[in-house]
Amino acid sequence: MNKKQKWAVVAPSVLLITTVPLFRMLSKIMDPTVGWYSGLALYWLTWCGLFPLWLVGKKPLCRIIRPRKPERSTLFFLIIPIVGSFSYKLISGMDYGRPDIGLFLLIISTAFGNGFFEEVLWRGVYMDLFPDNLFFRIFWPSLWFALWHYAPGSVSPNANIAALMIGSGIFGFYLSFLAKKANTIWWCIVAHTIGGIIMII
Repeated sequence: MNKKQKWAVVAPSVLLITTVPLFRMLSKIMDPTVGWYSGLALYWLTWCGLFPLWLVGKKPLCRIIRPRKPERSTLFFLIIPIVGSFSYKLISGMDYGRPDIGLFLLIISTAFGNGFFEEVLWRGVYMDLFPDNLFFRIFWPSLWFALWHYAPGSVSPNANIAALMIGSGIFGFYLSFLAKKANTIWWCIVAHTIGGIIMII
């Protein structure tokens, strides 16, 4: 395992250890909703933006994100997480609905935050660094993607944290599979973004 791969293996535990207290601190010193969004923004910019850029580099990230014409089977696999987003709305605490923030802000943050940045980190980095290792390409990031959701969930008063983590793990595993099948994270970004919007509306 080279140095970059080691960083990718260790990083998720550091991310979780640092973001849980960050979300809690920001939610205490600010309005809880503003603190929650500030925590997400810092997570997106540092862990999902600058860290992958430093670890993988600009050109490899652009190559991984670049849209590729999907096969019919890829389009079929793209529909499944979107349909799954509707079913998550049936589980209490799984939706993104927050009554004190405007719908527009929720949609924008989901579309450009979670949909794009999380896919760069949790699918793109591991796709690039572990192209032939299924454990570190699919299982490892999916497990930590699930565990990471404890951080924002821990400061969300109505969140069902267990359901949020389990649902995120299943969703993350599926998106890792989709990235492998499509050989790009573009369709994962699309599925994640649309799924997030469905959970809001």
